Amino acid sequence: MSSQTPHLASAFAGALALCLSAPTVSAEPLSLAVEQARYGPIQSINYVIGSKAVSGYFVAQAASCHVTLMIIEHSDPEAPLAQSAARVRLMLSPGQAAGLDSEEGRSLNFTCADDAATLLVEAGERQLLIARQAEQQRLLAAAPPRLAAPAVAVESN
Repeated sequence: MSSQTPHLASAFAGALALCLSAPTVSAEPLSLAVEQARYGPIQSINYVIGSKAVSGYFVAQAASCHVTLMIIEHSDPEAPLAQSAARVRLMLSPGQAAGLDSEEGRSLNFTCADDAATLLVEAGERQLLIARQAEQQRLLAAAPPRLAAPAVAVESN
């Protein structure tokens, strides 16, 4: 058995793990891929970004998207919780977006649909989502003034 065999086995195992955990195929390079999902009111929103688990929902109220998210350390679901979660509340007017970043580079963008009937959630690499959010803000600034800045509140349980 040569000294390269363990390295080849490790490389194969790493490549296999990457293939099995890769998101759905996209026309964009993997590093630029953005996963998108549209959610209706009270539909469960669940993501893992880096070391954090994000769970929540939104409701349409007063022609805006009221988003409630719980953020906690991602851990074994069978293990007792050692830390408390933080609750984040967002009130987004139609067309507005808010971002949530992890230190590990993954991020989420939440965008209220024009009619506030759905919420678009994008998951991907932080810099790409920041650029997408900046473009959305540029488009909103060019639109007739009808939207206020998103309201954000953070609570710790």
